[in-house]
Amino acid sequence: MKKTFISNFILLMSVNLLIKPFWILGIDRGVQNAVGYEQYGIYSNLFAFSMLFITLLDLGINSYTSSNIAKDPQKLKDEFIALTGFKLGSSILYLALTLVLGIANGYPADRIQLLWVFGLNQILSYFYTYFRSIVGGMQLFKTDAFLSVVDRLLMIILCASMLWFGILEMSISRFIWAQTIAYSSAVIISFMVIKPHLMGLNYAINWLAFKKIIFSMLPYALLSLLMTFYTRLDVVLIPKILVDGDVQNGIYASAYRLLEAANMMAALVAMLLLPMFSKMIANKIDLKPLVQFSTGLLLIPSFTFCLIAFFYQEPIIMLLNSQSTGYAASIFGMVILCFFPLCTMYIYGTLLTANGNFKILNILAGIALLMNLGLNIWLIPIYKAYGAAIAALCTQSFIGFSNFYIGKFELKIVFERRFIQNFIISILTICISMYVNYMLKLLWWQSSICLGIITIALMFSLKIIDLQRAITLIKSNSTEKSGM
Repeated sequence: MKKTFISNFILLMSVNLLIKPFWILGIDRGVQNAVGYEQYGIYSNLFAFSMLFITLLDLGINSYTSSNIAKDPQKLKDEFIALTGFKLGSSILYLALTLVLGIANGYPADRIQLLWVFGLNQILSYFYTYFRSIVGGMQLFKTDAFLSVVDRLLMIILCASMLWFGILEMSISRFIWAQTIAYSSAVIISFMVIKPHLMGLNYAINWLAFKKIIFSMLPYALLSLLMTFYTRLDVVLIPKILVDGDVQNGIYASAYRLLEAANMMAALVAMLLLPMFSKMIANKIDLKPLVQFSTGLLLIPSFTFCLIAFFYQEPIIMLLNSQSTGYAASIFGMVILCFFPLCTMYIYGTLLTANGNFKILNILAGIALLMNLGLNIWLIPIYKAYGAAIAALCTQSFIGFSNFYIGKFELKIVFERRFIQNFIISILTICISMYVNYMLKLLWWQSSICLGIITIALMFSLKIIDLQRAITLIKSNSTEKSGM
């Protein structure tokens, strides 16, 4: 499994590093610069509102499918019709509920028109991830790596034609419709990938079995709902609490852009780990090597990333948005620190999900929701968007580190003493290097290159990543392919 993880991780990261940072830092940044803080703030608010009831689109189906198909591939043919039909029905309910509550929330007619397109995009997006979860569950990781960038690649082509080639003038409505076209195409492409594996489908729905499936998905659904609320509540509350809420939302969204780019990459690792953890638990394979490896691989670079972004918050935010101020930089500096606990959650929350510890996960998510709501109501009126950033960091830190401790305890993961020592040495060395760079007044990009080289050197020299073993595994994988 470690071999599978290494080879597919390299492919997944390579493909996504070519596309997704370009989307966030090039296209999405270009859109905000083109339309301004206020219009982008409206976009962010409507996007967050469309996410509040997103659980209806998933109801845990994606996690359930990825985990259970990995354990038993036959489940795909037995359950595909029932799950897809249920997903269609819940999508209609989601769209109706979102629009009704949008009207009740007092959105004017022009925003309601945008909201229904947002809703349609969310439906398409979740069908796209549903089909991808099937691909992942079938252990077709290389195919999934390419599918993971299809939507963004199409959006880049459509938006670049407006931003850089002037085919049409960029506006928020055209930006949203470009996403609709891209998601629709991605859904069709991903379905065509799984279509050959759907031969001999069981079209007769066993309602007793279907009811059992629905009940087994409820813990997934509750977890998804709670996570959506504690991650999206701030963007909905800001315009409700503040007079200049749309502008504050635009600044907050600008600060979040780099975090979202990094988060996309980390989330892909979680998608890769979930079916692997599930299969290993089902087959009673020792989890420690993969958990330990993924911990070093994800957490040490994420720590370096957070450190650089925090210390050089002002020049980085100015690069992302020419309209940014010192206030926007302070929000960015606080928000970017969320990445480290998020990465921790992506490893250990995924581990707990694969093990079926939903009671624990839902209790933690419920506490996080109450924490986030209370902190936002307290801090936003005082510190505006900066208060929301503080609340986000507190919430994500609680989730990340509670998932870490409980995940290790529940799965009885005991790290090797050498790994712990090397991990601590790496973190301390990176901190000292960052302090020296900052005192030397290096530019942000000079410090980034320096810290990046030091981080990679530490990970290889301290055997957090065993270069020789990784090369052997990749060569072995290539040999297997050529022999097939």
